[in-house]
Amino acid sequence: MSKIGRMVGAIDPAPHAPEAGEGARELFNEIVATPVEARRRPRWPVLIPAAMALGTAAALAVAFLPADAPSGIAPPAALAFQRSGGDWIVTVKDLYADPERFTAEFKARGFDVGLSVGPGSPSMAGQVTNQEISEGANIAEDSVDCDLPGGRCVLSFRIPAEFKGSARIFFARPAKPGEQYESAGDVDATGELLHCVPFRGMTVDKVRAALAERDGTIEEFRVSDRSKPAKQVPGDWFVMDAVPTAPGKVIVWAQPERMKSSPALSAHIRKQMTGCPAN
Repeated sequence: MSKIGRMVGAIDPAPHAPEAGEGARELFNEIVATPVEARRRPRWPVLIPAAMALGTAAALAVAFLPADAPSGIAPPAALAFQRSGGDWIVTVKDLYADPERFTAEFKARGFDVGLSVGPGSPSMAGQVTNQEISEGANIAEDSVDCDLPGGRCVLSFRIPAEFKGSARIFFARPAKPGEQYESAGDVDATGELLHCVPFRGMTVDKVRAALAERDGTIEEFRVSDRSKPAKQVPGDWFVMDAVPTAPGKVIVWAQPERMKSSPALSAHIRKQMTGCPAN
């Protein structure tokens, strides 16, 4: 079971506030469990024989070049390799490259490594969200430089020059307008729509207004203890939680009664509000 699947299994839909840090991500995964699930899940690249890899690289060269480009010019590399002692520092240069391009470039260096990159919410951009590495293999994340929210990300890996194992790594990139997130952080995390907004326990109308100030909207609701989807609920209902699903969009968990907090949730809220202006 994937990391995302394990989080979904832990969801508690009772009309009480979720545990610190997990509620938003759990709700996100419940919400996006729709028929388009296969599109959001990491698709690890399939390794192909060398002859086929050369054919794929040639096809990609045509696909990524402008129509008026001179023949014989290869597309820019998706990865940059730099030797550092006994290791290679591999930096992702093209966050939007197809997995096959990453696979081909790693294979050209003799590495059985695949990367898959998908849209993530601002607080997740640049983070590794899943990985499968063969026993005894050693690949370390070397550095991440990602401007928030949703800005430029640079991700580097450190791979031993004598690496003989295999690895499949999935990480999040900033989402394009209109893309659904494949991975999402807490809606009040740094860079997210409701950062510095103590939205839990606020009315739906107040949360809607806070989102509007940040060019955000409520995409849908989840109602009470049965998690029933609803397009609208009364404006005086109380918000229990919310999850980001796409740039500028959230889904809100609401109920008619005031929510009950817990020491763990209160501690989580205080942590998320650290450094925020006093309300």
